[in-house]
Amino acid sequence: MKSLMMFRALFASALITGVSSNTYAAPKLGHLTFQAVFGDQPISCTRTLSPVGTLGDTVRVNDLRFYIHDVALLTKDGRAVPVKPGPSGLWQRDGIALIDLIDRNIPCSDTAPSPNSAISFVWPQGHFTGLRFTVGLPMAANHGDPTIAQPPLNMTSMFWTWQSGYRFFTLDITMIPKPGDKARPHGFPVHIGSTGCESASAVEAPKGACTASNLVMVTLPEFDPAHQTVKLDISRLLALSNVSTNQINSAPGCMSGPDDKDCAGVFREFGLPFGSETSPPAQSVFRGR
Repeated sequence: MKSLMMFRALFASALITGVSSNTYAAPKLGHLTFQAVFGDQPISCTRTLSPVGTLGDTVRVNDLRFYIHDVALLTKDGRAVPVKPGPSGLWQRDGIALIDLIDRNIPCSDTAPSPNSAISFVWPQGHFTGLRFTVGLPMAANHGDPTIAQPPLNMTSMFWTWQSGYRFFTLDITMIPKPGDKARPHGFPVHIGSTGCESASAVEAPKGACTASNLVMVTLPEFDPAHQTVKLDISRLLALSNVSTNQINSAPGCMSGPDDKDCAGVFREFGLPFGSETSPPAQSVFRGR
């Protein structure tokens, strides 16, 4: 009888713990945290990463930033409940946030915290089992003037032109040469943004939608944002790319060009269509842990 009572107590405790981890009785301020990893290992500004890409190269990450919006929690039946954004500030405003995961100071420091690895928002009331968000910017925010915009859209280093808009995702890496090799001067940058944006000139915003929005839709069906972190895995992002060579007569790395074959592997891992592809697989770069 004593054993049975103990079992019942433990079972009840487990139920309470399981439910409380992702059930919110009332709205409250919470955080969604991101971390850059290479496989299962955290990434830092001084750590070399290997093997990278199809040829097993060695690289170092210099910059890793991306915008997100349209954050929602998922119910067990798949319904998306949008979250209310937290207080506006340097890194987030009006439901848009900039995640910045690498110290870019020279020299950089592994002990320095990431410039911004989390966003704040108000947890809605309810029971949730997953997370959804979009990497990129909505059309209305993508083609403004960064020199007069409020943070986090005032980052001119994340901007292309009024016509194309912002870089949604920036990854800059330095190649570490193998014995007898020379380092590639430009590494293998990955800059994701909209393409096919039509306007009278590069300094004018388009009036209609771009033919390729290149918004990365991320759905994590089993995720508890109160206790888990969103992992961005660089080994997955570059798994199908040869980062040591570059398509002839094209910009270094992947600049989102529809004809740039250096983007084929990156787009596939991001779940974006490339070329004539219309139904790419789901993204594999972001996961919950």
